[in-house]
Amino acid sequence: MLGGTGRTGQYIIEQALKHGLRVTALARNPDKLNKWADNANLEILKGDVSHFPDVYNAVQGNDAIVSALGRDGRNLDAITKGTENIIAAVQKSEIKKTICLSSFGAGSTHPYSDWILKLIVHLSGLSSAFQAKAHQELLLYKSKINFTLVMAGTLADQTHANGCFAYSTNNLPRINGLPDKIERVAVAKFMLEQLDSTHWVRNTVCLLAER
Repeated sequence: MLGGTGRTGQYIIEQALKHGLRVTALARNPDKLNKWADNANLEILKGDVSHFPDVYNAVQGNDAIVSALGRDGRNLDAITKGTENIIAAVQKSEIKKTICLSSFGAGSTHPYSDWILKLIVHLSGLSSAFQAKAHQELLLYKSKINFTLVMAGTLADQTHANGCFAYSTNNLPRINGLPDKIERVAVAKFMLEQLDSTHWVRNTVCLLAER
């Protein structure tokens, strides 16, 4: 697990452990995962995703990588360099599948986002982060690894939505305004389901809240 100390990443770890999965979490600040420190199925390693040896060491003995990496303030290395290191580590290991989290409005989903979202991204100083996520998508498609890239809509801890729908970029509807909020727990559930599915292999899938 990469990006496990983030808000969505913690939901992923929580659900994975509840299902009895063995998890190795790489974190620069392992203390943020202390609430699961006594769980025998969780191994916590201190390290940085922008440092290849740390990533390579973390993936050894595992079947898959689940990544919820995001930016660290203005530093985008976790997204760009981190993805490069993930790909390189997969190529030198026995990893069968990589599931990565990104954002609706980045990369191939950019044409389907409304001008309001694009303006908010620009005004909030997130343009560079969305460009980094577009580059992440390009890196994955240029690689030969088995990946699923999940582009999620607006994330929230709790919403009034019933769930989410999965769209390919071939049938993605244009979203007017901002995407409805989608629960992080629903995104975490979907990402973990992809570990046993071949439906979205080497594909970008967009998760949007039910309307």
